[in-house]
Amino acid sequence: MDDRAAIQCVGFVGVGRMGGPMAFNLHRAGFVVQAFDVASAPLQHLAQAGVPTADSLQTAVTNAGAIILMLPSDDALRQTMEGSEGLLSCLQPGQLVIDMSTSTLASSRHFATLVAERGATMLDAPVSGGEAGAQAGTLSIMVGGDTTALERCRPLFEALGRTITHIGGNGLGLVAKYVNQMLMEATFCAVAESFALAAKAGADLAAIYQAVGNGLGGSRVLDSMIPQLLSGDLGHGRELALHYKDGGYALAAGEFLGAWVPVTQLTHDLFAAAVAAGQETHSAVAVARVYEQRTGVQIVSQPATGTGK
Repeated sequence: MDDRAAIQCVGFVGVGRMGGPMAFNLHRAGFVVQAFDVASAPLQHLAQAGVPTADSLQTAVTNAGAIILMLPSDDALRQTMEGSEGLLSCLQPGQLVIDMSTSTLASSRHFATLVAERGATMLDAPVSGGEAGAQAGTLSIMVGGDTTALERCRPLFEALGRTITHIGGNGLGLVAKYVNQMLMEATFCAVAESFALAAKAGADLAAIYQAVGNGLGGSRVLDSMIPQLLSGDLGHGRELALHYKDGGYALAAGEFLGAWVPVTQLTHDLFAAAVAAGQETHSAVAVARVYEQRTGVQIVSQPATGTGK
């Protein structure tokens, strides 16, 4: 396969909550997409939207110039890459493998080496922006890997995202994603903790937000979190569980690199407590429930009928 030709055919593996809208956006942009997932329901949904689907991973990737992976976990990445029917077994020289999911740094660099040994190229290109960004095609894409490969993939990325940033070599796109997650998760916990203190003191939480929101303590996380706390609508969709997973990968990267990440360890423990308390199906704002349990004060308002709890 010519590793300089413009990419027209894309094999898309993993078409769930994030991958499905992304595959559709590529299809809508004019790429020839072959979608595959181990679950039948998301494939049926895409087929109804006019996106071609494949009955096996091998069929999805055979004629693809680029193969995009959008998988739910590091374990799923390993299962997809390895084995007699895994991607490594059918990869062709000149193909591009783009892992847009969030996996561990160790796995990503390991598979980048194995992909290169087969004459292909691998990029790590995790995203930020959630389901809304995936649907709107406005994701932030953080890319690690070869610059030439990135430029060849740029038309694909432009169909999926608004911001495309080349961070550096293999694995550094993931490092950028870890930094994003570490900052967000620490801020979610800091907001919950500080507003729990305010609630313990009997302060009006809306007034506290008005006082600090435009100061140096303000942030996009604060601006998204406080309306949810005040309305009692903690959302849904397993966002908190995904933050917990990604926080674990950030900790694993710290261990892999020999970095000291004590704040990340603490926030990960707090998210673990939220998962243990049954909050994994809500947004990350639900980490506030941990502070409610420990302090005995109410931070999350009673929701209106029909909203999250």
